[in-house]
Amino acid sequence: MSTGRLYMGHTRFATSSKATLEGTHPHQWTPPEKHEVYLGWTSGKLRKSKVNLEIFITHNGDLDFFDVGDRTYDLSDIQSWLERATGQKRPADVDSAAIAGLMDLLRTQGCLTRSVRYGFLFVKATTQDSLDYEVPCKVMEQVAAVLETVLQKFDVEQQSVAQLNEQRGALQEASLKALRESKHSKLVAGFCDDETELQSMIYMAIDAFFDNDLLRAMELFMERAKGSFGLCITSSLDAQKQIVMAARGQSMAVAFYPEAGLLLYGSEAAAVKAGLGLSAAKAAKPLSSGLSRLNSKDDSDSSDSSISSLEDGHPKPAFSTGPAMRLDLDDFAGEICLLDWSGGVPYASFAHRKLQPQAMSEVLTLTSVRGGLMQTRLQKRLVAIEDNPLVMPLPDTRSCGDPVAKDIRDIPSALEKIQKDWDTGEGLNRITAWTLTRALHRRLREKANGKVAGDAVDLLITGCEVSLWLGEQLAADLSLCFQHLVVKCISSNKILGHYGQEYTMAQTGHICDSWDLSGCVALLLSHSGGTFATLNVSNLLQAFTTNIFVVTSEWDTQIGKQLRQLQNSFCSRIFSEDIGLRPAEACSVSVAAMQQMLTQILLHLAQGLLKDPSLSQQVGTKVTHSDLAELSRMNRMNIDALRELVEPKMETCRALRRRGRHWAQHVLEVPRAWILCAFYIAVTVTLGRPPVMHTAKSTGLVEAGSPAYHMTLAFDALLYIFLPQLAILMIRLVQRRPLLHRMGGRTLVIGDVPWVAQAAEAFLSKLMACSYSATALTVFSANPGDHLVHRMTHRVVRGTLLACGCPDGRLVALSNSAQAVYLAVNQASSIQSMGSGCESLTIGHSPFKLPLAAHAVTLKTKRPLYLYEFLKQQDVVRSASGELGDFNNLKTELKRRSSETELQVPEWMEKIQHKKRLLESSALKEQDLKNFMESLGVEHTQHITFEQFEKGYRLLHEDKLSKDQLQRAFNHFGAEEGGIYPVDCKALLRMPFVEMLSLAQAMQGQARPSQIRESSEEVFGEALLQLADPSDHVQIVQSQFLSMQLYESRIATLQRAVSFFVMFHEMAGTIAEFWPLVSLGFLRYHMHRTQSIMRIATTASPISGADVRQQMLELRSAKEFNHLVGNVNKMVSRWRARKMQ
Repeated sequence: MSTGRLYMGHTRFATSSKATLEGTHPHQWTPPEKHEVYLGWTSGKLRKSKVNLEIFITHNGDLDFFDVGDRTYDLSDIQSWLERATGQKRPADVDSAAIAGLMDLLRTQGCLTRSVRYGFLFVKATTQDSLDYEVPCKVMEQVAAVLETVLQKFDVEQQSVAQLNEQRGALQEASLKALRESKHSKLVAGFCDDETELQSMIYMAIDAFFDNDLLRAMELFMERAKGSFGLCITSSLDAQKQIVMAARGQSMAVAFYPEAGLLLYGSEAAAVKAGLGLSAAKAAKPLSSGLSRLNSKDDSDSSDSSISSLEDGHPKPAFSTGPAMRLDLDDFAGEICLLDWSGGVPYASFAHRKLQPQAMSEVLTLTSVRGGLMQTRLQKRLVAIEDNPLVMPLPDTRSCGDPVAKDIRDIPSALEKIQKDWDTGEGLNRITAWTLTRALHRRLREKANGKVAGDAVDLLITGCEVSLWLGEQLAADLSLCFQHLVVKCISSNKILGHYGQEYTMAQTGHICDSWDLSGCVALLLSHSGGTFATLNVSNLLQAFTTNIFVVTSEWDTQIGKQLRQLQNSFCSRIFSEDIGLRPAEACSVSVAAMQQMLTQILLHLAQGLLKDPSLSQQVGTKVTHSDLAELSRMNRMNIDALRELVEPKMETCRALRRRGRHWAQHVLEVPRAWILCAFYIAVTVTLGRPPVMHTAKSTGLVEAGSPAYHMTLAFDALLYIFLPQLAILMIRLVQRRPLLHRMGGRTLVIGDVPWVAQAAEAFLSKLMACSYSATALTVFSANPGDHLVHRMTHRVVRGTLLACGCPDGRLVALSNSAQAVYLAVNQASSIQSMGSGCESLTIGHSPFKLPLAAHAVTLKTKRPLYLYEFLKQQDVVRSASGELGDFNNLKTELKRRSSETELQVPEWMEKIQHKKRLLESSALKEQDLKNFMESLGVEHTQHITFEQFEKGYRLLHEDKLSKDQLQRAFNHFGAEEGGIYPVDCKALLRMPFVEMLSLAQAMQGQARPSQIRESSEEVFGEALLQLADPSDHVQIVQSQFLSMQLYESRIATLQRAVSFFVMFHEMAGTIAEFWPLVSLGFLRYHMHRTQSIMRIATTASPISGADVRQQMLELRSAKEFNHLVGNVNKMVSRWRARKMQ
């Protein structure tokens, strides 16, 4: 290139080898070699020139196998074969270097020497059982010289390329004839075994000479390779005019910036957004006259050339001005893309003569080869990434000193934005929620009609790491609210390993083979929207169902692209958190935003099921309108609670940060002690004055050479030996920290419900990933209500740091959970050695502090009181077990108030009598209900009017509810058609009084069906308390248990997770700031980064996605075949029935 330079690079660690310098991209197998090559294919006139020939590749993915002949060989066999074929030692053991070697073999256009080698290698392999055969490099050069002589006889430089193509057959025959001459008999004998093999080799060599350009070479590689590929290839013969990219199993995109004169491509979405906001004035030249190319993920190229416009008659450019556009290569079916800026129609070899290049500008053309059956027009595939409200720009990291701190500060505003989007209903999330609810209802109706098995999966939730942990909590909450709803949550890697491999992976310890996923509703969770396993699952599940949805950071993601290509493109399938790309490796705002989004989805699904009485009964609904109203209210108040945690001026935030700085001192004591020891040794040794000896000598207590003198030196030696321990003890005394903690590396154990503990562990581990060894921290997590005692108490030593999140034990429904956490913390804290043990800290909403816990941070309660808290009316802070005792006392007191007699009986007898009365009352009411329904004489398909229902209710119940309340409850069951069905009437009449009262209250004043009416009560349940008799007070209190549990799983856990984030960020930040301070800026690291760069998640998966497309097609074919067999069986059954008649 005369006016530009080519840059290529790769920014992520290797996945199949060690991260070494020779293993970095770009890769080259064969060093530059001088070859005689025929150039001028685009102009139509060939000319021979001796040029340097070299090929560079950059690759994101894995090469697993490659087909040579009719056999498949693994990577090690291919690497050894390439060494023999090229005569070059492998430059690196990485798989990408082998791709470079294969491209050396496949890119042969215009070079007879490499064309002959290509013919020999790929024909010889068809007759061999392995690749372990001799490659006669000298003989191949001599054969190429013979073919060169033949080629010159055809006046190759005088005729046009088209004329030579027409004479290809004659050229092949002439080459064979020349080699058959007697003078070449020894040459042929060393080249092949028989005449047939010789003919095949020469024919293939001549075809390769004409056809194997860069595009054809890439196509041949993709046809034979097995693995995942986001690939870019350039050759020294073509670098001045074109590059070729390919995608299969790995994402790849190309972005065109016409105003800025910029073209970006890469595997990561962030790579092609790097030009957003770049003005044309900053660009070297507009896209219409030159190109500047950059890849910030896998390939970084830059070129700029002045090229004439395309020849007349060329298709009109797709755009020459306007917003930037992006083309996503089809990484599922596989796609190859040739970008050519030669200024004319690019040369098309015989194999590609039918391809139609697309003009992207006056100089740039794009030629696409897709592996899929559906060929969508290019214009329909382009996505505007400028001036598009659905595409978010990259964050400005230049003005952000600490991305992790910014993420934490953004949590309240991000969650508030999600809530406002749902409230207004103007965004796509509400439309997606409506589509999701409709799909779930359709699935349940099919199950009710017998079209689907009763144990078939209704809702499948899948994701990886933090997303999966949040999905597991959502699945648990849905099962809690709807007991008969079949909800399954499983890792995307397990689905990919079980259904997406040619040979199924053993799912040891997991059961998913028996799951019926046909037609289920699938909810994929991925913050990046490009997580490798989840992305492949989004394709794989299309063989089972079209009801696939995703929760992700923004609308424009890889998974979103795949879902938008489903059959009904008008269906919204993407839940967008609208927080965009977050460069920090440690996940904080993404965790909180996804938890918030899943809470909104839970509320919407629950509301939809409650609206349909038949579906509500089918799924075993336990949640009520009051529960949803209370959860919605607490969800909104949660924003203020989170601000209290993240804003530095707030009291709770200061307390959390204070604890974080305190624990950072435990970790920093080792380097501080080292500094003190270094200073002490440097001073005393340099001056030659050990302190004990020098003091004794200067005071005249000892003389040089005396036994006492040597004794003082022995004391100085002991001082040097134990100096580190003494320094640490001195630091602890000054900082008033426990003296008897073990000295050395610290271990921190995090205890909470699974998703909080695991998310906090991942957060802190990533913050400390780049820390220096002197301040290394080992982090574990466990569930204090389950296995913390069994897994972690043996790790508890003096100085172990234990941080536990505690449920709010003041809520009676959570008292047992809180008591389990208290017991686990007490057991860990009670383990003592030398009078010292672990340093434990609890975080929770209850002000109760465990006696054995060293610290406690109490979070402010930002919610209304529950009825139990109001009725208890005690200001004494009690433990969880004390709260349970208070509840039992309260039940006794309420029963005593409602009792008609003052007769006291033992508690066990009172329980028996109460149960007996309930059974007798229930049997009597059931008989009365049966008699009442028979008296109506209504068929099951007819309607019952409100007047009939009211009459039955007054007959079977006391007059506790007004007519308006009964009307609201009656209308809930769909009374718009003039009445309700008998089955619904029975359900209403059997409904307990508190539940009926709750339903009547919830239906009052509901503004819009699409919104949940939030509770406005100062005390949850106060309206029920005012209307109900004292005998119903205990039942009302117990009816709020589910609401308390949802508060814990959706709201309180999120607040504790954010509390951990704030405290651990302060802890890690204090440690990170220590090093540049003591080293005068020489030692420093960025805690928002890790060595693995997991935010670039396109290859962060242990399971290959290479077989996903084939497995999807096989699964879809099997499904269609079974459907066909079912239809045939039905037709045969009908035919037999008619014949019997």
